[in-house]
Amino acid sequence: MTLSSSLYSTRIQTQVVHLVLSRLSLPVHGNTYLRGVLPPQGGDEAVCVAIGAKDACAPDLNVYEVPLVQDEIVIDAEEVLQIVRVAQTADPFYRTFYRDDENDLSQLPFLTLDLLDIRGEQEQPEQREQGEQGEEPAALTPDTPHALVGFLPLAPGRHRLYWSSGDWPGIIAADVETPDSPDSPEVLRTVVAHALPDTSRARPSTDPHCWRTAPLLER
Repeated sequence: MTLSSSLYSTRIQTQVVHLVLSRLSLPVHGNTYLRGVLPPQGGDEAVCVAIGAKDACAPDLNVYEVPLVQDEIVIDAEEVLQIVRVAQTADPFYRTFYRDDENDLSQLPFLTLDLLDIRGEQEQPEQREQGEQGEEPAALTPDTPHALVGFLPLAPGRHRLYWSSGDWPGIIAADVETPDSPDSPEVLRTVVAHALPDTSRARPSTDPHCWRTAPLLER
């Protein structure tokens, strides 16, 4: 992955996180909701979107891996979520998820979508609702060196947050608690806006979506 494509992927990931946080209380289709966003494994140019029942947590979630670039197709953050919605309403094939190791129940079942196929299922893109997205997330710049590129509910009131930084060779994750309002999207958005990992205490991780895990930075 080139530097420019890496920065593009990071920017789109932060925008998808921003959009998903604003839509946690809205169903994608039927009883299926957006539940989180994960960085792709292996540094691929993709975004992983976790879906499940309204209050579901890992490992009771499924993950769509949506490529950001395929052949001549380049998609933005809004289209990532449109594609997830299409996958939930189109052919049942798009709702069949797999684990790399079917015996490892700690893995989240996933499905990598093919943009050429899934975009053929799409109708005309929907108009974005004005004011729904709120303030745009900060880009990864020298002045804002950390970008939130993922979050995942691990249990009621407990989420794992994922950050990217130009100074790190990989993603760093930290767990946050919201015990007083475990299922409140508003509380989660407030916590996310002020949380950062304590990189001086980062340790190797078995989480395939990050390079290190760390406690939160105390302020």
